[in-house]
Amino acid sequence: MEVACEALKDSYADVRSAASEALGKIGDGRAVELLLEALKDSHDDVRWAAARALGEIGDARAVEPLCEALKQSHGSVRLVPAYALGKIGDARAVEPLIEALKDRREDLRSAAAWALGKIRDPRVVEPLCEALKDSHSDVRYRGAEALARIGDGRAVEPLCEALKDNEANVRSAAAKALGQIGDAGAVEPLCEALKDNTYFVRRDAAWALGKIGDARAVEALREALKDSDGEVRLAAREALNEIRARRDATV
Repeated sequence: MEVACEALKDSYADVRSAASEALGKIGDGRAVELLLEALKDSHDDVRWAAARALGEIGDARAVEPLCEALKQSHGSVRLVPAYALGKIGDARAVEPLIEALKDRREDLRSAAAWALGKIRDPRVVEPLCEALKDSHSDVRYRGAEALARIGDGRAVEPLCEALKDNEANVRSAAAKALGQIGDAGAVEPLCEALKDNTYFVRRDAAWALGKIGDARAVEALREALKDSDGEVRLAAREALNEIRARRDATV
């Protein structure tokens, strides 16, 4: 610990960067103040490593400096404060991360969506629903993934729309998010997704229908038992079992 802290003052950027990474792995809160100083380093790699280390340590003292770094850094260096803020999970980061969802860099928008999903604040739902319309598929995917973690019913309609996305991974993430939310309003769109041309979207739609447990899905799931893909057939069988178990529990 003491050696790594001392190395943060070294004249070589590579040494300072390695020291920051080491302190992140050690995870000792005593290093926070020194790492906050390293966030102001003149070298990109050092600032990147310091931000990453602060996220690993998870100390709330780092939230405001990381929010500043999110605004003031440039290029890919800005991604790391976003991920670090998600790992810390402090609600003070919500507004800066929502602002980052509008950034011209799609990788930063994607990182911001991921981080907002980790924070799980009610304020993030609408911005993440907007992210489902982003021009870049990874941002849409991260938005759906984040909404799955939050589990807010306000996202159901936008996620049902995302089941029609032109990227299969986005459709899959939307199906899983709808299963996590568990709202019966998603049953018909998910039944339609059982006809998707990508097997893992059909599989995840079947899984989601099982989580929702609505008997309206039974006929579509029985049809999915004839699917050409084994994973889809298994997911449909398990979903039918879940619906049956839920029905039996209420009798």
